[in-house]
Amino acid sequence: MKLAEVVRADRAIVPLESSTLREAAGALQECLLATGAVAYPERLAQRINEFRGEDIVTMGERAFLVHVRTDAVRELAVAIGVAPRDIARELGAEEVQHARIALMLVAPPRMAARYLQVLGAFAKLLSRPQTVEQLLAAPDAEALVALPVFSEIELPRQLAVGDIMTQRPRTATPDTPLRDAALQMARGGISALPVVEENDVIVGMLAERDLLRNLLGSYLQGDSPPRPTPDGVNARRAVRDAMTRQVLCVSPEQPLAEVASLMINKDVEQVPVVREGRLVGFLTRGDIVRKLIGW
Repeated sequence: MKLAEVVRADRAIVPLESSTLREAAGALQECLLATGAVAYPERLAQRINEFRGEDIVTMGERAFLVHVRTDAVRELAVAIGVAPRDIARELGAEEVQHARIALMLVAPPRMAARYLQVLGAFAKLLSRPQTVEQLLAAPDAEALVALPVFSEIELPRQLAVGDIMTQRPRTATPDTPLRDAALQMARGGISALPVVEENDVIVGMLAERDLLRNLLGSYLQGDSPPRPTPDGVNARRAVRDAMTRQVLCVSPEQPLAEVASLMINKDVEQVPVVREGRLVGFLTRGDIVRKLIGW
């Protein structure tokens, strides 16, 4: 399937007369509504007005990609606009991002796999300066969607967890001193450690929240604040005393879109990847985001 198959002239706005990203999103939303893609307009409007950070990918100073999965729409649909002047996105504290291209991708939850494929394809397309120049030069909507670049990009195959997981991740054992595990997480800049026994059999997970719960419990039992000494984390306690034993695991063969949806719905930041009960990798939300935007 080519990217051209999801780009339509009646869902393109050239010129897009919007000065802010919120105005642009409103115009693109109206475009989708007018072309029959939306089943529940008020629900979609509410979802877009929330404007969570993870719903927007900023491609440098080239484009804004607003992407939303919601049951308010009937189908996967893309609306794209090219503005004659910069569109501004205010981030607060006087920080402002600018771009002239705004794209909105919406899809129902059941189309998670295709949604990720289309989002990744547009991120790839808009990372090319020459392609962006062609989009900016299009005189109208018909000329925009007729550009050869949309036919040149084929949607990638459905990614599996094994395609982007971290192989040979850092681990701990149940007997690892809790302080050693905490130091390993801090020095490695990681937020969780899979806990394994012999032959890499997964038995639990030690996350930052588990450490915090343990440290907070130790603090509340004492009469004074914890001191920055080697005993700040009780050296006698082991990982088994703090780890979570109920762990959501996935397999390397599972579709990435399915796992991404599961992680969002369960509010899970990272999952061990296992095969026959043995750890073979580790997947985080950050891994998925970096893959989508081509890092």
